[in-house]
Amino acid sequence: MPYRTICVAVALQRYLDFTPVALQQRAVARAIAIVNEATLTVVSVNTPVDLLPHLATTEEKIQRFVEPLTADGLSVNTILRTGKPSAEILKVIEEIEADVLIMGSHSKSGPLDIGLGSTVRALPQDLDVPLILIRPTAAEVEQARELIIPSYPVVFPYG
Repeated sequence: MPYRTICVAVALQRYLDFTPVALQQRAVARAIAIVNEATLTVVSVNTPVDLLPHLATTEEKIQRFVEPLTADGLSVNTILRTGKPSAEILKVIEEIEADVLIMGSHSKSGPLDIGLGSTVRALPQDLDVPLILIRPTAAEVEQARELIIPSYPVVFPYG
């Protein structure tokens, strides 16, 4: 069965440009869209506390994320949502009648979610569409762990 509508759920990190996982998601989505002559819908979900101070940045980042796809002549839609990412992604899948979901497994939550993010874990086991999960490499997992739990000694200058 060909994929006609592809949903790409991407986490647009506040302080980073696009993660290696997000770039790989884009490459996989591009390849599948070209082969199937499909429409891509790129969705990013902010939690309510993130949305207000970063709205313009998020809108600009999602446009930069899809630029290479539109430059290739692909049909691309973007959706920005606020709320719980897993719930909003499920709504978008239903709204656009997606044939497949492409997600990354990196996480912003904490060390327990490195390698398999909390959003992926929150999706129902009986998801109605196939899920293509892009996992980080071992080096990317270690880099994320280093950001969360530094290996160098922490020195507090005031006592």
